[in-house]
Amino acid sequence: MRAIIIGGGSIGKRHSTNLNKFGVKTRIVDIDEIDNIDNILSEGFDMGLVCTPNINHIEHCLKLANFNIPIFCEKPFYTSNEGLDELLKIVKEKNLITMVGCNLRFTPEVQQIDPESKYINVYFGYDLKKWRPMTDHLKSYSANKHLGGGILLDAIHELDYLYFKFGEIEDISYLHRKLTNITNDTEDLTTGTIKFKNGTVADFHLNYLSEDYLRYYDILKDNRLKRTEFVLDNSMYIDEMFYFIDNVANKTQCMNNFEEASKLLKHLI
Repeated sequence: MRAIIIGGGSIGKRHSTNLNKFGVKTRIVDIDEIDNIDNILSEGFDMGLVCTPNINHIEHCLKLANFNIPIFCEKPFYTSNEGLDELLKIVKEKNLITMVGCNLRFTPEVQQIDPESKYINVYFGYDLKKWRPMTDHLKSYSANKHLGGGILLDAIHELDYLYFKFGEIEDISYLHRKLTNITNDTEDLTTGTIKFKNGTVADFHLNYLSEDYLRYYDILKDNRLKRTEFVLDNSMYIDEMFYFIDNVANKTQCMNNFEEASKLLKHLI
């Protein structure tokens, strides 16, 4: 099998390394080759991964879809509705296999969440300056609205796993804040509450400000709030890629495909 990876940043390189472990040959197309993408795609690929800045996801997914290539897109699926209807129409007409990155779904911490629990409080925070220590954080997509940044979409993994475990959302409310100069014009803190149709209530707190990396949830169990902290490693990305490859090979649709991912994003964009 051959995979094309559009975007040669850290996540694109990680996926390339993991795909190689499964015997999948990868071709990374970075920004300096993007103008030649049509010629490269015509070489033929069994799957494509979109790992470019958020604002370019729809554009690059459309490129892959027009070449009938199954698509894995990094989160968030999109930051603007522009081009979305066209993409979803093409994907449906061609019956393409699609998936949006959801690596936390493959962790034991998420898998053990009881979908019948009535309350959960979710927290993610980390100093944006420490996220990508070799780069200027103010030039990253996270810090810039025109690149699709902001902590709400950057940390959409937290909302994704809540949606994964508890199902359809009945109501959601949240509050954005820009409290510091750690970003240029995006929010550095978001807090909110979700009510799910199954009756579960979830509070969430997301920020770019925590001095140390913090990712956990407090869930109601046996009439007490019990905390679970995430301990993450590359295995979740390996399991995620294996799942995607297996679905492509067997021509079966993935969880968190483009249509499903849109159901969550419609509450946020």
